[in-house]
Amino acid sequence: MTLIESLYAQGIRALREPRAAAADVLALGIPREALVPGLFAVVAISVILNTASEALAPSPFVIVTPFQMTILLAVMMVVFSFAVAKAGEMLGGIGKFQDSLLLMIFLQAMFLPAVALQLLLFVLMPALAGLFILGVMIFLTWVHVNFIAALHGFPTLGRAFGVLLMAVFLTFFVLMFVAPFLVTPTGAFSDV
Repeated sequence: MTLIESLYAQGIRALREPRAAAADVLALGIPREALVPGLFAVVAISVILNTASEALAPSPFVIVTPFQMTILLAVMMVVFSFAVAKAGEMLGGIGKFQDSLLLMIFLQAMFLPAVALQLLLFVLMPALAGLFILGVMIFLTWVHVNFIAALHGFPTLGRAFGVLLMAVFLTFFVLMFVAPFLVTPTGAFSDV
């Protein structure tokens, strides 16, 4: 089985057994050198899907260019992965930054088909698209908590959920200061 086939199999497995799948992905021994290309691949696909979504239903709020969104999303994923590693370490976890980033990339890649399906639903049945994305976000949170538990070796999900909350807060805090330097808003409210 090739690495791509193994990652695909673990992605399918993660829908049922996210903690075990995350542990298996970490055990694959993916080299550090693969993280940057993997990060930019999932970021690029995410930006393409978001740009398509924006073309179908333009936002009345401030938007950013695809290039700015690429930079912002990449920075957000790196900061969030670092925050998950450090917050978990503070709570007695064993996870490292590169493993946290690997799981973040894997999680993002796993949910790209759901984003594409949501885009299709938005075109065909807009009311259903909103419910679908809400369900995906709830499921994504559960998977993410399990991934964090596997990353840090936590026996229960309680500490993993605490790490998730701490990482979200830290990422938001960092991006609040960094985002204005990374992006210049364009759109309806950019002149306000």
